Amino acid sequence: MKPFAPLAALAALAALPLLGVPDYHLRLIAEVLIYGVAVMSLDLLIGFGGLVSLGHAAFFGVGAYAAALFATHVSAEILLVVPVAVLSAMAAALVMGALVVRSANLFLLILTLLLSQMVWEVVFRWRAVTGGADGFRGIPELALTLPGGHLALGGPVALYALAALLAVAATVLARSFIEAPAGRALIGTREQPLRMTALGYSVPRIRLTAFVVSAAIAGAAGALYPFVNQYVGPQVAHWTTSASLFIMLVLGGVATLYGGYVGAAIYLGFQTYISSYTERWQLVIGLLFVATVLFVPGGLGRSLKSLAASFRPQGSGAAVAGAEKRRVP
Repeated sequence: MKPFAPLAALAALAALPLLGVPDYHLRLIAEVLIYGVAVMSLDLLIGFGGLVSLGHAAFFGVGAYAAALFATHVSAEILLVVPVAVLSAMAAALVMGALVVRSANLFLLILTLLLSQMVWEVVFRWRAVTGGADGFRGIPELALTLPGGHLALGGPVALYALAALLAVAATVLARSFIEAPAGRALIGTREQPLRMTALGYSVPRIRLTAFVVSAAIAGAAGALYPFVNQYVGPQVAHWTTSASLFIMLVLGGVATLYGGYVGAAIYLGFQTYISSYTERWQLVIGLLFVATVLFVPGGLGRSLKSLAASFRPQGSGAAVAGAEKRRVP
């Protein structure tokens, strides 16, 4: 990633409120960014670690509930809420990761699914704390303490700005992790786990690190979810949410990081607009998913990037291609 890319992305996102985008659409874009961050965190496991998980919603849900409960009963200070959500998700990842990192393929998929459903069961049954099937409501607005007083962060523009900052920060963190020795070791365990073991690397430890980093990013995304939707329910920790994140990842492009945002925009866009015309919007998503797997296996995000590159001058395109070859796959 070029050094100015995060700043350029942040500038583009910051310009949207200035263009007079309605509050409803700002909240929708904020939700896209939040889910995009969660999908990107899943990409660290699947795309770069080869760890196909159907339990990622557990980390997202733990972060969401931790943030909502902490804001309601302790403090709505954002500098406290987000770290609490992140640490809660990381704790869940340590437990789950320690139980699954020695498995692989189908066994890993099933174990992550079962463990995440245990999290959902706790959220669903612990009605006195989580609200059970009715969900958790009455969540206060986020606030930021400044020398001159408190700044309320409950408006659509403020929540959108927080989601945009989260997206940029999470993308930089994820890219830094992939380019760091730990990330390169994770890719090594995906490609040649036996050779990595022979070289003295602890494959379970590397995978556990990936689980924790991935969960931290997903927990940060979950921290903003209750405040954008003004509600959090047990569905955020259900396996269907994990499946939705997986579909978004495939639609956007596995092992791209940015594909998570493309997939989230497509999925939530279809859910929001097509569902107003038909209740069978999931059928449309399913057909699009199948078409993507068959005809665009690299994902729509990667295809859009290739299409944009084809319009660049030939010299710059060659430079970009050379840079891509030097990057992590």
